[in-house]
Amino acid sequence: MKSFRHRLPPLHALLVFEAAARQQNFSRAARELHVSQAAVSQQVRALEAYLETPLFRRAGRGVALTRQGEQLQERVNAALSYLVDAVETVTSPQTAMGISLAANTAISHLWLGPAVHAFRRRYPAEATRLRLVTSDHSHDLVADDVDIAILYDSPPRLEWSLEPLFEECLFPVAAPAYLDRYGRDLEGPEALLAHRLLDFERIEPNWVNWGRWFGALGVATNELVPEAVFNSYSLLLDAAEQGQGVALGTRHQVDARLADGTLERLGAYQVKTGCHYWLARRRQQESPEIALLSDWLLGWVGREASTDTSALLPR
Repeated sequence: MKSFRHRLPPLHALLVFEAAARQQNFSRAARELHVSQAAVSQQVRALEAYLETPLFRRAGRGVALTRQGEQLQERVNAALSYLVDAVETVTSPQTAMGISLAANTAISHLWLGPAVHAFRRRYPAEATRLRLVTSDHSHDLVADDVDIAILYDSPPRLEWSLEPLFEECLFPVAAPAYLDRYGRDLEGPEALLAHRLLDFERIEPNWVNWGRWFGALGVATNELVPEAVFNSYSLLLDAAEQGQGVALGTRHQVDARLADGTLERLGAYQVKTGCHYWLARRRQQESPEIALLSDWLLGWVGREASTDTSALLPR
């Protein structure tokens, strides 16, 4: 692939174009850039020649963008803004990065989000330097710039200290409206195969979906045909809330929805997978701020788990 130098016009011409497009006037753009109006006009003409298309048209005492000029302005603005962010990132003091906290999408949205919100309210000064990282690929969660990570089914890691947060426990959940229509009684876990099952893609091999859940209960899955498959656990639960079918609920991640009644457990069947969620801290980067946030997250398990979801089992 050719270098950017051979695929782009001179960057100075793009900077001049951005100013002229924003000001809608070559004279004002010249004053902003501390050059002459003739210099602005020259750069614009050179850019138009390079692109082989007109970018401006006369409009009274000023100029207006052509359709091609509007398209270029939108992309140039976005690109320059991104470059500004990149420069500010590398020129800012390293301490401004604060604490980086990483977790997968589901944990971030369903469990970590409320915990971090409460932490921000309790410790507003410390929370201003908190950076959240979300990824469904485990290697991203232990990147070099991450200080704390919530890891699923993690093996021991030399550079990290691991503390257990909670064990994974999975059970069927659905919206009350769905259960009103299709019933709440199950003669056995195999009866779920007759329901509209909502499933999710196993992005990593240790994730547990309906097939593995039924297998843990000794149920053959030859007749398993999910109603829909999602690549996001959060979207899966949203679909269940809308009454589209039955999803696998994960203890701690769906507790709030069970408590507020937007989801209900279907039957008493559940599977403890033997997998755990772990709080991981990088050994070489311990600090009072990291310890404070880590202790808060460990303690949050006790606070959010004070709602006993066994009391929410169907009667």
